Amino acid sequence: LIYIYRYLKKTKEPMETAMLEKTIIKLGGLLALGFGEAGAEIIGQNMNGSSSAGVNAMVPGVNVNAIIGFCNIRHFTDATEVLREKVMLFVNQVGEIVHGCVDDYHGAPNKNMGSAFLIVWRLEALDDAESQRKLADMALMAFAKIVAEVNKSRVLAVYREHPGLLQRVPNFRVQMGFGLHCGWAIEGAIGSEFKIDASYLSPNVNVATRLEAAAGQFNVWLLMSHFIVELYNSEMASKCRLIDHVTIKGSRMPLRLYTLDLDALCLDVLPKSAAVYGDDGSVKNRYKLRQLRELEKNRKWQDDYWVPDAFEADEDIRLMRRKFSSEFFRRFAMAYRNYEAGEWKAARDMLLTCHYAPKSDAGRCTIGSEADWPEDGPTVALLRFMGQFGYVHPVGWRGHREL
Repeated sequence: LIYIYRYLKKTKEPMETAMLEKTIIKLGGLLALGFGEAGAEIIGQNMNGSSSAGVNAMVPGVNVNAIIGFCNIRHFTDATEVLREKVMLFVNQVGEIVHGCVDDYHGAPNKNMGSAFLIVWRLEALDDAESQRKLADMALMAFAKIVAEVNKSRVLAVYREHPGLLQRVPNFRVQMGFGLHCGWAIEGAIGSEFKIDASYLSPNVNVATRLEAAAGQFNVWLLMSHFIVELYNSEMASKCRLIDHVTIKGSRMPLRLYTLDLDALCLDVLPKSAAVYGDDGSVKNRYKLRQLRELEKNRKWQDDYWVPDAFEADEDIRLMRRKFSSEFFRRFAMAYRNYEAGEWKAARDMLLTCHYAPKSDAGRCTIGSEADWPEDGPTVALLRFMGQFGYVHPVGWRGHREL
């Protein structure tokens, strides 16, 4: 009996150690999921050199420079009222795409607020300007890929045929709005000893939020400030379109607003792949897929990976930009220069010719009815604003307006 006891004791100890090790790994994984990148400092200060077993969440914040993105699921109120308890699954299905694309391009999902996601790309760890420009390019690329993946997703395509959603929103499909800005923010813990969130506080976070909200006014999927566009490489910045010059709450100076023109309606839903999905629609071999994604993610920091080239080579992005002709961009740019300079009648006449595909009679007639205006959202927004003043700029016009 003594020998049996000793044998069982010897074989049991490694099992207990293995269980303890797995438990610690799981706890660490849950901490990383719960706190995210912004909570690393909180975890570090509590684990390093503490003589007490208590948790001190009230650590000072840290001032960081970052690219701040904000994205929101549109028609979310309707989705909540129709889907009820299944809305949690709906949000998580969208969140899986958002978080996955952001992580692929070295961003950090920070906070989920119902239908909205706060995304951060930290610039602090990058010493040289070239690396910061590359990270900014990747932020824009990540948002473009989110749009593509949301519209191609087989899982999200099911909601296009949901009778309750179609009754509320004709031709319903999952759509998202985005705001992108950059600047300083305070990173740290927000809350009390009962509950904390690791997040970011700054007027710049509020600006990104308001940019996303304003995207609907221009009927575009993304609004960017000139601060983030100036951080892009010139090749990436040239793909962005300047659409207005405004003052918004939270910014002490006027912002020039840019968008990236994409037509996501042209994308087809992905066919079911047996290599990725099981018979029940669940993803097979997630660990292997995650390994492949990590390899691809690390490759993006290599010198031979140039984001503007990847942008041009991406088949989805090429399809989404095919609708917009170079003639359209030239006409809008000319119209916008007249608008900002106060030549509103000239701006109006040029904006009325801003069709995505060039027309043979463009510029030879004045269109009187709003129904005959071009379909471009920023074009319509500028025409409506100038129309409030009879296409004559108000006294004291300084090239920007209050949004």
